[in-house]
Amino acid sequence: MKLPTYYLAAALLAVFAYTQPVWASEDDPHEKRHTELSDKAIKNAELTMGQVGLQRMAVTQTVFGVIAPKNNNIAHISARYKGIVSSLNANIGDSVKKGDVLAVVENVSTGTKFDVISPINGEVSERFTNVGELVEQQPLFQVINTASVWVELSAFPENVEAMQEGQTVNVYGLHHHKTVSGTVSYIAPQMTGGHIARARVVLSNQSGHWRPGMHVKADVITDTFTAGVAVESDAIQTLNGETVVFIRNGNRFEANEIKVGRKSGNYVEVLSGLEPGAEYVVGNSYLIKADILKQGAGHSH
Repeated sequence: MKLPTYYLAAALLAVFAYTQPVWASEDDPHEKRHTELSDKAIKNAELTMGQVGLQRMAVTQTVFGVIAPKNNNIAHISARYKGIVSSLNANIGDSVKKGDVLAVVENVSTGTKFDVISPINGEVSERFTNVGELVEQQPLFQVINTASVWVELSAFPENVEAMQEGQTVNVYGLHHHKTVSGTVSYIAPQMTGGHIARARVVLSNQSGHWRPGMHVKADVITDTFTAGVAVESDAIQTLNGETVVFIRNGNRFEANEIKVGRKSGNYVEVLSGLEPGAEYVVGNSYLIKADILKQGAGHSH
């Protein structure tokens, strides 16, 4: 049976009590802190490791938006002449094809009947009439095709300055259930009254997941670069007010203070404090931190 993480942490700290961490001496307060763990303690801690090295990274601008139907994929369908609705062949939620008869209307001037036809493929999203009603210029139906949709993005000035048409955009729901990629197809030349720039992304939507009205987030990739030194973000801890990564050398784990740069996905650029090729703790790095803090508290007494 797999124990909850907090039970595992408590048990490991008990094991760690038998290790001998080395702390900065009073003569050299900048000496790096470390601890040495037994093979059994390392195995029980289920630590995962990474290697410091080059990492291709992307600079992104995170913006918010809403899904909207494409202008050419939405139709408001009216009767050609003033008349009485004699029959209805479609209702909200029905799938229709271009040329399908949605309703039949009797012309009040001539008494002849004519068909009201869908001009596009799609789904009936609104029906504005009933049998027997007198209609003239008003829409009778709204049909939407969502096989592809727009993402209408709202960007602040600091975001839009780095954005260009053609850039790759990763769009995801607010709950991260699904992510899809598209490209910036349009950036409005004028800011709104609220100092917001409008930008647009076209998404394929054959699955129907991206529904008009859905609020989303988007990461616009505005630049890419290769970081000479980078680590996974899960490896970074704060120890005694310092940003650190734990470097492994055999059974020894040493806290190296680092200076971080740009972040991309699961990786963070490291500007100083680490050398390429070093092995560092990624998963469960907080257990090393907890052990150092525990042993430091005992040492102070």
